[in-house]
Amino acid sequence: MTLVIALACGCADAGPAGPAEAAQAVHIDTNTPQGLRAKQVMDMLNSDWPIGPNGIRTLAVPEKMEDVGVTMDKIWWDRPFTLTGVEIGAGHATLHVLTSYAVAQTIELRTNDAGLVDRFELSLDEPVIKSFKDIDAEISKTGAKYSYQVSKVNDGNCELVAGTNTDLSLPLASIFKLYVLLAVSDAVKAGTVSWDDQLTVTKEGKAVGAAGLEDVPDGATVSVRNAAQQMISASDNMATDLLIKRLGPGAVERALAEAGHHDPASMTPFPTTHELFSVGWGKPDLREQWKNASREDRARLLKQTNSRPYEPDPQRTHTPASDFGAEWYGSAEDICRVHAALQRSAVGAAAPVKQILSAIPGIDLDRDQWPYIGAKGGNLPGDLTFSWYAVDHTGQPWVVSFQLNWPKFRSQTAAGWLLSIAHQTFALIPSAAPLRR
Repeated sequence: MTLVIALACGCADAGPAGPAEAAQAVHIDTNTPQGLRAKQVMDMLNSDWPIGPNGIRTLAVPEKMEDVGVTMDKIWWDRPFTLTGVEIGAGHATLHVLTSYAVAQTIELRTNDAGLVDRFELSLDEPVIKSFKDIDAEISKTGAKYSYQVSKVNDGNCELVAGTNTDLSLPLASIFKLYVLLAVSDAVKAGTVSWDDQLTVTKEGKAVGAAGLEDVPDGATVSVRNAAQQMISASDNMATDLLIKRLGPGAVERALAEAGHHDPASMTPFPTTHELFSVGWGKPDLREQWKNASREDRARLLKQTNSRPYEPDPQRTHTPASDFGAEWYGSAEDICRVHAALQRSAVGAAAPVKQILSAIPGIDLDRDQWPYIGAKGGNLPGDLTFSWYAVDHTGQPWVVSFQLNWPKFRSQTAAGWLLSIAHQTFALIPSAAPLRR
């Protein structure tokens, strides 16, 4: 789920060091232009003033201003950065830094004859995962509230191989869309919905995010099949809401029960993205009302949001809402069960579900080793989730999932870091037999 809003966890963050302390943990010699610019980069990243063109203009050559500004602006949210090492060479500098949640990155810059930056490169220092214990050690450093699970799926049942906090209910982010897809699958097999049914795109619907259907003209139609594909592969929120509306009341709630969600009542009535975004990040601010409301009052609040367009509040766009309970929730065990349920459901008229799930695998694995990979994840401020249903070369299905929640916004650095852990997690899975080439 790309953002139009924010979401997070409700776990304690270690108190960040002040900007001066973070920047000066390692001394940067500013007697050279490259040293001066390296120090300027650290000061800008650790400032509470957002990265802007005025500052970038004093740092980079004109033709690199946009690239440098965009890169620094993206990671600025991860401040304060701790400098763990610096290397100054002829016309270049390398900075080794840790984000406020202990993820390591390297910043490399080069200066021209005028002393301005004409090359700026940022890279992730990937963690090394050699055992399941390493996963816990690495994630624990970040202060996240988390769960992960590796399960073998036999006859539709999930058998735990490794994991932590697998029964802990945490925000799902866009993984909740798997339940919507299961409801679509059921409706298609029941004949109440056809893949060819047409859904109307609206300007109001796009307000919650239409990553896959943004270019479809208002008033035009898209098929249920297309909407389902965009919901999964592009995490299109408008497509999700169009499908929920087409399915009708109670359909997704039935899918929750069918998939073995541990507490379907906690998501009844099942919120659309318009409804939940309006509660968590829209105008007016309904967070406190939601937090203190009974289940009946929450249902009324959701209904009320449909009487007005979604208008995000820029003051809260980067702030979590799950502290107030505004989210879709589930555990790692729930995630495994819904993946298994979708694969069971994908027969007959619902067979396209397998292709919908695997169109974008979301991870770079050896496809000879892993010939089928179905995927769904979510990434909102403070909330990061990944999940895969993958079949190995022996035909054995596995489900791997991660849910991480922080009380603050995290940049795309967190997603790249967690994806690197997930990639190495697949290498730990005990395949039934070695792959012969």
